[in-house]
Amino acid sequence: MERLQQLQSLAQNKYGIEIASEKFIADESYRKLVLNELSLLGDSELSAVIAAMQDMQQQQGASPSTGASEKISKDKASTPLSLIFAGVAVVLALVATGYTFYVNQEPDIAMASKPAAPTQVNTAQQPTDNGRPQEKEQQPAQLAFRIHGSNTIGEKLAPALLEGYLKELGAKQFNWRQGEVSVERELHYQLDSKPYYIELHAHGSSTGFADIEAGKADLAMASRKVKSKEVDKLKARFGDFSQIGNEHIIGLDGLAVIVNQNNPVSHLSTQQLAAVFSGKISNWRELGGPSEAINLYARDAKSGTWDTFKNLVLKKHQAQLSPLAQRFESSSVLSQKVSQDEYGIGFIGLNYILHNKAIAVSEGAQTAPIYPTRFTIGTEDYALARRLYVYTPTTASMFIKNFAQYAISYAGQEIVSDTGLISQNIHVEQVQPMTEAPTVYKQYAKQGQRLSLTFRFEHGSGQLDNKGKRDLQRLLDYLESHAQKRVILMGFSDNSGDAGRNKTLSLQRARSVEQELTARGVAVFDTQGFGEVLPVANNQSKEGRERNRRVEVWVL
Repeated sequence: MERLQQLQSLAQNKYGIEIASEKFIADESYRKLVLNELSLLGDSELSAVIAAMQDMQQQQGASPSTGASEKISKDKASTPLSLIFAGVAVVLALVATGYTFYVNQEPDIAMASKPAAPTQVNTAQQPTDNGRPQEKEQQPAQLAFRIHGSNTIGEKLAPALLEGYLKELGAKQFNWRQGEVSVERELHYQLDSKPYYIELHAHGSSTGFADIEAGKADLAMASRKVKSKEVDKLKARFGDFSQIGNEHIIGLDGLAVIVNQNNPVSHLSTQQLAAVFSGKISNWRELGGPSEAINLYARDAKSGTWDTFKNLVLKKHQAQLSPLAQRFESSSVLSQKVSQDEYGIGFIGLNYILHNKAIAVSEGAQTAPIYPTRFTIGTEDYALARRLYVYTPTTASMFIKNFAQYAISYAGQEIVSDTGLISQNIHVEQVQPMTEAPTVYKQYAKQGQRLSLTFRFEHGSGQLDNKGKRDLQRLLDYLESHAQKRVILMGFSDNSGDAGRNKTLSLQRARSVEQELTARGVAVFDTQGFGEVLPVANNQSKEGRERNRRVEVWVL
């Protein structure tokens, strides 16, 4: 019983998987399926418990089967293992309630298009004509909506946001049911005394857009911005996913490059990372580490994490991933593998650093290495910072649109923070400026604090991007509750063209933000434009230049 409880606790706490104790004891095929699925997760603690259970069965020469309780009643010399499982069964028969480990052993072909609603059973007994009790079935659960896409969002953040949203609506009796694969789940709940469920599939960002196009999903989760070709495919039927009404930035994440805690290497440039993951650098001694071969760990091709790393690191330096890299669909499993390999290196969402060491990353000779922290990712100064998105079709129901609105609200962003990702709710930090910073910048940095948001602009225009438009409201909310604060806006540019012109452009962008705030009743204390100094990204790439064209917000 103790081993089973350990298995249940680990599965629930680490992966949100619920194991039905009574069925585990009584049904050998179910038990084997559960143990096999849990073994595939590659979790060392789970594997240890599973191995202990299997050793116990082999030593006792018996397995917990449906005949265990009969053997106890007929034979006082039953094995200790049988006694353990039989005892659990008796207790569970009296007190077992709640969640189940849901495994569909006979997949329905229709699941590929639209899953049939699972039937919930009311255990209350109802008399039949012959006086014998029978179970009364409730009405089938109704599908509320289907949310597909990013594993980074789908593993922890989306489940937490869904529960938070539903709780505000008064929903109860939450029950997560595991699907046939680890990244597919259903959230069953009761709302207004009626059963519903939400389908959550987290196979990667690209699958979210593809499934919306195919009619298999209602919302898309993505750990990268929608691509132009995806916008074009979806626009006619589902609306323009590049617009603020369809694109919802629900949080920020840093793509951390992780090495084993025992690895002495502490920082690398994006160019070095490209050489490592393409196989051009294959030994740690070339990076100041031990004379050992580098083992590469990468996310799978459908992952938004992979797509971000490919674009920010490999593609940027005309490199391709080495065929020797091991690929993983699960972020947790990849992180675990690096923690168990002193010569491994991988890339992962900030939330999955776990038992590893994140290294500082620079974008080139002109930029300093920056560690992935909550503040450097919140300001998007860190080289591998990224945005996390939910996309809703224009034709989506109000129930779905309200969920997206909840995700970007203050309450939703608190949940983002609770799950280990970076909230967009504003916080302040004392920042030590670099020695080459302009004198005025240093003076304000000494007197004031920097806010955790940075305004950026649409490519080739002075218009704020979608995040900037929503950040305006966040800034207004912050200033309403901090009325004594004085606002300073500091603009920066890339290094394209004449330095004098760039300084003018940086001031113009800062003043455009000032105008937006003034129109909403906020007086700005000072507005400065510093041009191309203090770059946070490499100006040799389009993406780097876009990140350098920014307006920082400071308060006194």
